Amino acid sequence: MIMNFSKFVLSAKKLHLRGIKFKLRKNTDSILDISYVAFIACLINEKSDAAFLSERRILENYFGTEDDVSRFYKSIGKDIALDLEKSYLAKVFEGVNQYTSKGFHVHCAEFIHTHFDSPWTFAALLLLIFAALQVFFATYSYFLPPEGT
Repeated sequence: MIMNFSKFVLSAKKLHLRGIKFKLRKNTDSILDISYVAFIACLINEKSDAAFLSERRILENYFGTEDDVSRFYKSIGKDIALDLEKSYLAKVFEGVNQYTSKGFHVHCAEFIHTHFDSPWTFAALLLLIFAALQVFFATYSYFLPPEGT
């Protein structure tokens, strides 16, 4: 049974935007590591996903460009037969989908990644907060001056 994996989990960038953290796996001596191709094929929908996973050293790029990596996993992922209910990855798919489907943490992570991804955004927010504090204290001292003045 050939399945379309893009429906099982979101792409790597979208998962990251919803709060999933990607970590490098230290020991990869198991034969089961080869079956992770199905999972990686789900995570890579476009070249930005391949670049994201390469930056975090989850994926090693031997092809040259991220676009080549993306095309490789798209082509290999569509030919992999996987019975998700019997797969040892079933709990991984279920856990990822459960974590990213709902909850305040999903909305919070999306908001932070969308609006505070740049250090300049943080600096601008900090300046805005300081300006607001300055206005508050100037207004406060005008309407409620210190006693004795």
